[in-house]
Amino acid sequence: MIRFLQLLLACLAFAAIGFFLLQDAPTEQPSKYKFFAAKYQPESQEYKDLYAHYSTLEDVPMPVGSWEGYSSNGHHFLLKVNEKGGFVLSLNPNANDTSEGAVTGVLNITGQAFRAHHVIGSAKNIIPKSGHIVVKQYTVNQVLIIHPRTLEVVTFNRVVS
Repeated sequence: MIRFLQLLLACLAFAAIGFFLLQDAPTEQPSKYKFFAAKYQPESQEYKDLYAHYSTLEDVPMPVGSWEGYSSNGHHFLLKVNEKGGFVLSLNPNANDTSEGAVTGVLNITGQAFRAHHVIGSAKNIIPKSGHIVVKQYTVNQVLIIHPRTLEVVTFNRVVS
């Protein structure tokens, strides 16, 4: 009988300890995909309107080849596009160090703009979630693209190899 009371007291003590420990436990689990969803940036309404305008214009050709561009805040861009629209866009945020990220995917032309699909890579935050890339002007050796965050015009020049 004494052993039974000791067992009952031990169970009661563990239950009380467990109750107080669980009071501080979080009530809901954090989303394990939260980090990846936060990488994509929403477009501003101004950029959505720009895309809506430029996508109604006459189609520009696919910018096949290698392109290089610099933005005013020191970002260095390298863009390689194949005949079917597959692309690799690498971004070096400090233009003179080795911290580069790359985005890969497929471009589809919609008027004087592109839409990037199947975007993967560590620099996804430079392409909006919708994938809209506005081309302000296109020539054989130069492509002017409007940056989706700053609305700055980034000039890409063809790299001759």
